[in-house]
Amino acid sequence: MSAEPTTAIATVFVEMDEPYVQDILLAAFAKYAPLLAVQTAEPISASTRLMHWREYEKIDWDTVHRSTTVFANAYCIRKGLIRKAQMAFNIQLFVAKNPDSILKTGVPDTWIFELDDVDYLDEALMECYEVENGMQANEGVDDPRLREQFILKPSLTGRGAGIYVFDTRERLESLLESEFESDDEEEDEDEESGQAVSQIREWVIQRYINRPLLLPTHGNRKFHLRVYVLAAGDLDVFVYRHMLALFAPRPYAESAGDLDDQRAHLTNTCLQAKHEGFDESDAVRLFWSLDLAQDKLDRIFDQICKILSDTFAAVSNESTSFQAWGNCIEQFGFDFLLDEDCNAFMLEANAYPDFKQTGDGLKSVVEGFMAASVATAADSLLLKDADVPDDVRQMMEADRTDLVKVFSRNNVRNW
Repeated sequence: MSAEPTTAIATVFVEMDEPYVQDILLAAFAKYAPLLAVQTAEPISASTRLMHWREYEKIDWDTVHRSTTVFANAYCIRKGLIRKAQMAFNIQLFVAKNPDSILKTGVPDTWIFELDDVDYLDEALMECYEVENGMQANEGVDDPRLREQFILKPSLTGRGAGIYVFDTRERLESLLESEFESDDEEEDEDEESGQAVSQIREWVIQRYINRPLLLPTHGNRKFHLRVYVLAAGDLDVFVYRHMLALFAPRPYAESAGDLDDQRAHLTNTCLQAKHEGFDESDAVRLFWSLDLAQDKLDRIFDQICKILSDTFAAVSNESTSFQAWGNCIEQFGFDFLLDEDCNAFMLEANAYPDFKQTGDGLKSVVEGFMAASVATAADSLLLKDADVPDDVRQMMEADRTDLVKVFSRNNVRNW
């Protein structure tokens, strides 16, 4: 057995804005003392190896890029994954080259929608004529489940901001007018010319899954799955098995035709928490405890793994919008929706996911994912090739038990 080192092999600087996340991270790293020294305040007193585990904007990217012994908890360039329009473009390219990919059916039909003024809506819709045709086909169709419905999402925002469901040209135009009016109120005038600066707005429009899986034991409320994913180095991708189900507060069927009822259509916990009477235990559940047969749960998980495998294959092929540096790892939160036949659809990917939405009741899920992420960073970056005690190696292996590899540069699938 190796002798336990008396000095730290590496230093980790941990500085996250959210105390919920900061506390969990510090507890995860504490298990590696004295091998890893942890700092939470500057100046940084680094040993040979240093890892930044911080908010993206605070990472010293120049040093991370130039050094082989400085590491980060994020990739510098990954807009091809986390920006909705960029990811849609990359997936479309991938499917064109790989027509048998699961992404052809595992992602809702998506159109990139750019507009700088509502007056040019006709021209913008020419680029996504299927949406225009769908809205026209809805004329005279009263049953909302038989209408073609679409969802409008800003390319850059998260946490449910600026998301709307529509099924008519009139509603889309009204929503866009409200968005641009809101922008006009906040827009600063150019100091030199005195004229407002026009800026093209970018959204994606997705075909809305208006027949989602509804579970009577959960009040027939719409829900989506939050899947935590860890990408490491250049490039291994892991899914954390303990996924979450996030429920809307109101039954879906009763409000299916009321597209303004966001509390029935949108399942983001951060939106629900703002309302009086929010019940965390009723909003967030464990995926594996849902009232579904085991074979259905297994089938859903298998679909998710395949979709994520091809998603990372798609984005990692596009080096201008996604670069997997070998000295970085990153945690992502992917959102999936299930239709009434238990088919899984990937909706979006989020960097720096809002772990706090998991709440206190299921905090163990976040703690487990953090422990697995820290173990991966320790094994593959911070303590790599170091003389580490056997019990620490065993601890790292145990903490990563629930990580399932779904992608690598060699496209190895182990689920």
